[in-house]
Amino acid sequence: MALIKWKNEYSVGVTKLDNQHKKIIEIINQVIGQQFSIQNEKEIEEILNNLQNYIKEHFQTEEEYMLKHHYSGYEEQKKEHNQFIDRLFEAQKEHFKNGHLTSINLFNFVWDWFSQHILILDRQLRKIG
Repeated sequence: MALIKWKNEYSVGVTKLDNQHKKIIEIINQVIGQQFSIQNEKEIEEILNNLQNYIKEHFQTEEEYMLKHHYSGYEEQKKEHNQFIDRLFEAQKEHFKNGHLTSINLFNFVWDWFSQHILILDRQLRKIG
């Protein structure tokens, strides 16, 4: 069961970026979904790695789009992306160090950041395409 469903208000008007945002929502749903299942450490590590890798890929795509269209907010976006990756890496590191992860905390962190990022910064990309 997906806790987060795609809404049209999340659209940035760029099909490739919207599709990547949908995939990130799918992975976020996996993070929270494992909270309600038997917590297999290997599954948790796989979800975290998948999230980290896919978000990095998405940020690269988004940044290339911004550069291609000479987006004036590129530096702010890049800074936000780097800060998010650092915080996500810290959450992963904490998981590996302590051998556990509170999925709901990770979910809240990722979803809060991601939804605000899309609704505020990424929506500005509609103006450049």
